[in-house]
Amino acid sequence: MPPIPDRKLEERILNVAQRLWRTRGDKGLTLRAVAREARTTTPTLYKRFQNKKALRLALSLRVRDEMNAELFSSPRLEDVYRRYLRYAEQHPHEYELLQLAWAPYVLVPGNNRPGRTWVLSQLAARFGGEPDEYAQFFDTLFLTCHGAATVLVATEDARARQTIRDNCIRACDSLMEHVHIFLDSRKPARPRA
Repeated sequence: MPPIPDRKLEERILNVAQRLWRTRGDKGLTLRAVAREARTTTPTLYKRFQNKKALRLALSLRVRDEMNAELFSSPRLEDVYRRYLRYAEQHPHEYELLQLAWAPYVLVPGNNRPGRTWVLSQLAARFGGEPDEYAQFFDTLFLTCHGAATVLVATEDARARQTIRDNCIRACDSLMEHVHIFLDSRKPARPRA
């Protein structure tokens, strides 16, 4: 009789990988350690994840989905970037993992980015127009928050973190108040009379 596949194995592997990443970072995330703690063998792990890079990508997608669930539950767009910064501060290792996964494709058109799609649709619903009209605005907002979050997770000084957080939120609030500037910049300039 053939062995019965363990349907929960992949979830167990990802749970262990996330715990190892959170506590030990990239150096602690070895396929051998994950296999041992997930109560499986290294060859079985290799059947599901070709290498450490593939495991890291699967883990980053999982973390992205967790972060997006937090962001998508925001009652207002202004809460999205506040939650984004809070997520990065509360989960610095997971945010580091997201950065590794985002780097090759974050601003490349056509890549599946559910958070971006959701925010664009929220902007269009609130301010009018089509979601794609807000792409430049979203990229500016994202890069502002990402830059602040990157510094936040690298800074141990509580006062410095508060200043960074406050400045980022003020900048994002100002961007939201002036979203029309980004929309107007896409229209050709009118000739002077």
